[in-house]
Amino acid sequence: MPNKPVPQEVTVDARTSALLVLDLNSRCEDPKEPCYKLIEPVAKFLERARAANMFIVYTAADRYKGTPEASMPAAFKQRPEEPTIFPPAFDKFYSGELQPMLQQRGVKTVVVCGASSNQAVMYTATAAVRPFGYTCVIPVDGLIARGDYEHEFTLHQFTILPGGAAEKFRITEFDKIKIV
Repeated sequence: MPNKPVPQEVTVDARTSALLVLDLNSRCEDPKEPCYKLIEPVAKFLERARAANMFIVYTAADRYKGTPEASMPAAFKQRPEEPTIFPPAFDKFYSGELQPMLQQRGVKTVVVCGASSNQAVMYTATAAVRPFGYTCVIPVDGLIARGDYEHEFTLHQFTILPGGAAEKFRITEFDKIKIV
């Protein structure tokens, strides 16, 4: 794969950062779902983010709103102050709910994880850097797609986006993120 980014050490300020957990709703508790593999690493990072008082937002596809699958996996231990939104698009900024939440808290950096790499993650992360201007931290061990090609293409895409967008991405792994 061309432009396979090497995960780097990243430092984020919890006061000006948010963790976006995209489309990892309770359906991911089914071991047959590809996103099942993300529950443990994301749950572990959620503990670190909470300990640092980082703002956390969950998303689920709008079709899950009002259903039992609207909830997050039990392992995430979602708290009442951690909202779930249900945007009707792969780009989770689309519904207009996410941006005001981040803006009110002075967020400058978003850590984006979830499923699928080539859908919710790629479109939301791209919108985060452009047009919204956030620095976007992408932990590669917090993403998954149905196939390797889709996943690797997404990472490649982050390295070639024009207009200064590629420079706003920080490719990393959960254990390489230092929260201050």
